[in-house]
Amino acid sequence: MKRLIILLLVSVLFVGFSFSAVKTIQVQAPDLSRLPAYFRVAMYQLLEWVGDDFDANWDSIRVLDAQGAAIPFQVDDVDGNAKLSSPDILSFLFHGSATMEISDDWDILAVSYPPVLTVEEEENAWWVSGPGWISKVKVDDHGFGNFVGQAGEEGNLFGELGILRVAGWKGSTFWVDGNLGNRHEEKVSYNFNVNSVKMVGNGPVGVTFYAELESDTFIGLHQKVYTHVLKTGEVFVQSQAEFETYADLMKLQLMATKPLTDVDPDGAVHVLPLFRRMVWAEQINARPFDYWMERDAVRVIAGKPYVVIPANDPVRPLWWGATYIFASEEEWRANYSQALQVGVYEILDHKPLVRSDFEDFVMGNTWVYESREFRDGLFRWIPGEFEAFDATKGIVSTTMEDWPEHFKAGDVVKFQRLYGVAPANSLVNLVPFLERRSTEMQSIQVTY
Repeated sequence: MKRLIILLLVSVLFVGFSFSAVKTIQVQAPDLSRLPAYFRVAMYQLLEWVGDDFDANWDSIRVLDAQGAAIPFQVDDVDGNAKLSSPDILSFLFHGSATMEISDDWDILAVSYPPVLTVEEEENAWWVSGPGWISKVKVDDHGFGNFVGQAGEEGNLFGELGILRVAGWKGSTFWVDGNLGNRHEEKVSYNFNVNSVKMVGNGPVGVTFYAELESDTFIGLHQKVYTHVLKTGEVFVQSQAEFETYADLMKLQLMATKPLTDVDPDGAVHVLPLFRRMVWAEQINARPFDYWMERDAVRVIAGKPYVVIPANDPVRPLWWGATYIFASEEEWRANYSQALQVGVYEILDHKPLVRSDFEDFVMGNTWVYESREFRDGLFRWIPGEFEAFDATKGIVSTTMEDWPEHFKAGDVVKFQRLYGVAPANSLVNLVPFLERRSTEMQSIQVTY
């Protein structure tokens, strides 16, 4: 009888072991630059990939490289409840490929890794630094990142990463009576109330901050800002606007400000790939290449043409004062200082599309460079100059009531961007790096 009981116990243990399972998720990106690719996923998304029919032990999560070695990862406690939950963010850095493993074996314990960056808190701000960095990152009392200091010297290199510029009709009753009202207001999110700002993660990938802001001007408009200061010295920002009531907006733009224009006002240049579409060029029946060639602003680097212009010069705009406006989103843009031998950059998290329909294009997300600011998003002030050129006359409505974007309760607008400071002895050195880095950022593939 005793032997039978032992055999039964062994059988039960064997069956339990043999039926334990592991879910795997493959993450891949081309390994092109000197830096690792950055991957992040919210836990609710990870649950969808794993499937709710799998009895996952979330403490069992491991990340492995192509050789099976452990890749350090971290989970940021976004909601602050001190346990793994739906809005929390898992992230890691990797070269080439990585495999996430989740087991249904509940005997596996969670693993943790030590922080790699130094954080100092003072005067309602956090200062983050890392070994070999040429710039500290200051995260301010609104949760926005700022690159401060270069080669040991103080100075604002690039700032207010993730701030929003919002303009619209306060108290519009358009959907009730067709009236936008006569009170148009414009604010940046430094004018928003700060409901909370906190450090929610510090680990092997970097330091993460999360802020919740709320507008007094546009009632019901909330901003959530995730600022992840990475071990690479870069800053990943997810800045999103959330609406809990109706709003008629003319602008909803993400911004990053003063890219080297404070520290090298006379020598800094603005550089980016040639626009695929640009209203100013179309108005004179030209290509973007022709428009910039006329301004002596095209430079060929590694066999490809780029726009290179003084960072503090509007460069004879066709109209208005911006350096460019109503221009297609491209994969990256940067400012560069030869004197400091450093570039600052913004990289999109996706390969942006360009709409063929003219009205859809100008009403969608476009790029603006104005007032030493990178601006990206909706810009709905349709200029009278559209009617002054035959190529664009009559294509877009001239009626004000047709211009605003009508946001409703529950709408969410999300921007995700990677910002960085890179040493470079010339544009010939910087531009190929940005091409490679943007390809890494925008080519991440997940298989599950």
